[in-house]
Amino acid sequence: MPDDARAAQYQGRQESDFHRLMCEQVAALVALDPRHVRHAVAEYLPPTEAAHGRFPDVYVEWEGFGAFAVEFQMSSTFQTEISARCKHYEREGVPLLWILFGIDTKAQVQQSFIDVIRRHRGNAFVLDPPAVEASKEQRTLVLNCYLRSGDGFDPPKLVRFDELTIPRSKLPYHEDRIVTPLLAEIERRRRPWFSSLGKWDHSAPLHGLERPQSLLLAAAFSIVAAANGKERNYASGHPNIRAMLNTYLHAGTFGGYTDLLTRLIGNTAMAGLLKAKVGEHLRRHRSEAQADERSPEWLMLRHLLPEALDPVVREELRYLDALPAWASTE
Repeated sequence: MPDDARAAQYQGRQESDFHRLMCEQVAALVALDPRHVRHAVAEYLPPTEAAHGRFPDVYVEWEGFGAFAVEFQMSSTFQTEISARCKHYEREGVPLLWILFGIDTKAQVQQSFIDVIRRHRGNAFVLDPPAVEASKEQRTLVLNCYLRSGDGFDPPKLVRFDELTIPRSKLPYHEDRIVTPLLAEIERRRRPWFSSLGKWDHSAPLHGLERPQSLLLAAAFSIVAAANGKERNYASGHPNIRAMLNTYLHAGTFGGYTDLLTRLIGNTAMAGLLKAKVGEHLRRHRSEAQADERSPEWLMLRHLLPEALDPVVREELRYLDALPAWASTE
């Protein structure tokens, strides 16, 4: 049962009678589905894991599908509140669908809508007359989905809620317009380098790089391969990357790159190396002159390994719960 303070907090944020009417419309449509078990509009939902529950606009349970929540977005909502709601339902294991009250593709989209669309990987879900009609015809929740395309949107398409992809973040999407193309572009950049490294004999320059830079890139790709569970040493004949790194650090080859290597290792599943001998050697053999984030070596590796070294890309993937396992320290 909610306490008076929580109930009062909710009552204070109710938007309008029209908002309630639209939530009732969503509720009526989800109730058409033959799997419908129950639903509730603007009722307190106790938590199972978090300290506080939520007042979802619409809470639904379908047999064989499970529970899901709908938030009907009509006006501006702070990004922090959007984030709090998304994280709450992710912790609860409940898919969360944000439905927007219309979208003008010819005008600048308001920031709160942009935040929601980004959460849904570039999908804007709208309940409009065609979606309502399709929902009644198909006897389930159908929405018009506008897919982000550059600075605009593709023409909308009607999509069934139960056919959306539900990722680990529990924020459904029809077509991933952010993560999939981003990771595909990164993979395209890396593929030629992995191919060249697989045939590199260590005595010749790698793509015109000087030997220290060639060995650094080979070591960085070796770290990523190991973090991805496919250990391979591209930089030397040592049986593992730990021995390779320690050897080059002891020889002074990587003395000017210890800050870069520490950042890279620390942002991968190999972060434990920093607490072992490798970390000790990185600290002991650190040269005073260090490559920094403006250096050619750092820029090159940030371009090729952005999941670990580009803060913007890394945050975007983390925000969308799409950071690859090899680039995660959890």
